[in-house]
Amino acid sequence: MKIHEIYRKYRVTPNLQEHMLRVCSIVEFIQRHWQAEGLVDWNFLKKIALLHDLGNTVKFDLDKNPEFLGKEKSNIRYWKQVQKEIIKKYGLNDHEATKRMLQEIGVEDEMIKTILQKSFGNSVETKNSNNWPLKILYYADLRILPFGIGTLKERIDDVRDRMPKYTNRPDFDDLVNACREIEEQIQSNLTVSVNDIGDKTTGLNQELLNLEV
Repeated sequence: MKIHEIYRKYRVTPNLQEHMLRVCSIVEFIQRHWQAEGLVDWNFLKKIALLHDLGNTVKFDLDKNPEFLGKEKSNIRYWKQVQKEIIKKYGLNDHEATKRMLQEIGVEDEMIKTILQKSFGNSVETKNSNNWPLKILYYADLRILPFGIGTLKERIDDVRDRMPKYTNRPDFDDLVNACREIEEQIQSNLTVSVNDIGDKTTGLNQELLNLEV
């Protein structure tokens, strides 16, 4: 099944599709400038980048944040009904919904495992691991702001503003420092600066939607 067929099957909102495509475009940027051999299966990594938030529709608060729909705000009644149906089938937990969707379409276990490990709360474990696909997926996701690519600092500030479940944790500073160390680890394997990652240097490669999973 191709990525665009998966998005259609699960009625992924256009802005969520764009988010995953943007994460994958950062992965492609990193691939182009990567100098370490043998650490990463890039085909595997691109696929998980394009699937990592598949079930996130269940957690959107469309009343408080209709901007999650982007250009589809005018169709909010339709998307609320879609959300209701997805929640009924896959539950309210976005991670569990993603897992169930991926299992349903037969995605390999290693892909599902890596996707489910990607979390701000797992930053320290990710930093300490040798799992480079996970590190790169997580870092690429950390560079995404609600409306485009930003710096790691901007994303951490965004977490501080919007995610009290993390900021209230006693180890929040450890999580933040782990994110910075992950960035340094990736930088050490690049021929360019991570500061070169941006909307103009990555773009949105629509051809990625034809990847077969």
